[in-house]
Amino acid sequence: MTDVKVRELDWYLRDHLFRQSNKGREECEQAMLPSEIIKTYLRYRNEDLDQITQLVDIVVGNLLHKQVIKKNDGDSFELHGTLKRLQCSKCYYISYLAEAEEIACLRCNSKTLDEFPKKRIKHSE
Repeated sequence: MTDVKVRELDWYLRDHLFRQSNKGREECEQAMLPSEIIKTYLRYRNEDLDQITQLVDIVVGNLLHKQVIKKNDGDSFELHGTLKRLQCSKCYYISYLAEAEEIACLRCNSKTLDEFPKKRIKHSE
């Protein structure tokens, strides 16, 4: 597996976890993730399920190590806190960061990140 594929799936899995947590889903089954990723993201529609499964296993291991997620009983895990969606002001990359992680862009390591999407200020007339 190439590092690029692992980093790319890391982003998509963080995005998936962020969106699922916003819908109130607290727990994920690792065995179900490859098919959920293929079904949800156009990028992976035509990918091989076995290859995605291998990538998911690597990325889940990395996220466990970084304390983004924590293992539950059996094959399930949940977020270790909440994920923040932030945009780098230098390269405009969207990063999903856990509370335990350093606030830095996952692409360029810049420390200047803004909330995404930016909150609009409503002007009263």
